[in-house]
Amino acid sequence: MKIDSAAIKRTILENGIDLVGIAYARDLILSHPPRPATRLMPAAKSVIVMAVAHSLGAAFAPGIHLWTRNKMQTSRLLDQTAEKIGRLLEQEGFLSIPISADKPVEIFKRDPTTGKKFPHTRVAGQLSLKHSAMSAGMGEIGRSNLLLTEEFGPHQRLAAIVTEAELAPDSPRELKLCGQCRKCEKACPVNALKDGKYDVDACFHHWSLGFERRKPSGLSDWPGYLKMLMAHNQRRDWFIELGQTYITDVDFCIECLKACPVGERWGKIRPDNAGKKGVPLTCPKNGRAR
Repeated sequence: MKIDSAAIKRTILENGIDLVGIAYARDLILSHPPRPATRLMPAAKSVIVMAVAHSLGAAFAPGIHLWTRNKMQTSRLLDQTAEKIGRLLEQEGFLSIPISADKPVEIFKRDPTTGKKFPHTRVAGQLSLKHSAMSAGMGEIGRSNLLLTEEFGPHQRLAAIVTEAELAPDSPRELKLCGQCRKCEKACPVNALKDGKYDVDACFHHWSLGFERRKPSGLSDWPGYLKMLMAHNQRRDWFIELGQTYITDVDFCIECLKACPVGERWGKIRPDNAGKKGVPLTCPKNGRAR
C-alpha cells in the first residue's frame, strides 16, 4: 500500500470513521499538563486524528445510560480502526502507537509543573485528543471545553495514531464556531462553565460521581456536603452502581453537550429545547441555521 495522507485517510474513512485529520507531531497545540506526541515516541513525525459521531438520539434519550452505551460503541470502533491502521503502518516499516478513545489515563494528585497538590485528583490522557484535533484542522475548543466540529458540534469521540510515517499535515483553522449564545454555560447544573472559563473540579465531581457539591475545602462546607451524601445514599445503591460505572463507564452529565447548537449535520433532526424535531437552530454569532 502506498503510504501517504490521501491513502491513509481513504482507508480510515472506509472503516466507518466520520472525520480524519493529520497534524505534524512536533507542531501539536499542547494542553496542560503538556502532552507532546514526542514524549510517547521521540521519532514521531505525524499524528493521525479520527472522529466518530455520537448517536444524537442516544444523547437526547431519557436518562444517560443509552448515550453511555453509544459512547462505548463509538470508542470501540475508533480503537479497532486505530489498531488496524497502526498495524498497517508498522507492516510498511513505520513505528506507530494507537491512542485509545477512552482509557488508560494518568492520575495526578499534584500539579506536574509546580508540585502543588490539586484540590481534587485529576486525570489526563496520554495525548490530548481534542488539542491534536485542533492541530489537524478538525475543529476548535468551545466554551464548554469540548471539541466542536463544523459537522457534529460537540457530538463526537476521538482517537489517534502517533507514527514515524511522515504524512502531509492539515493546517489548523480558525472556524469561530463558538459564538456568544452561552447555552452550555446556562445548561451546566454545577456552574462549572462561566464567562468562558472551565472549573474542572466542579465538572469532574458531577460528571463522574453525580455529586452536586465538590469535596469541601473548609469546615463550613462540610455540613452541606454530608447532607448531599446522605441524600444520595438514600436513593443510590453504591455497590451495584459501582459495578455498572466501571463495567460500562457511565457518565452522569452531558448537559453542555446537549445544549450546544453547533453541528450542521444535525440541522434537520436535532431536538430544540422543547423537544421538537426539524426546527433548525440558529447560531447567535451570525444568525445562520446550524
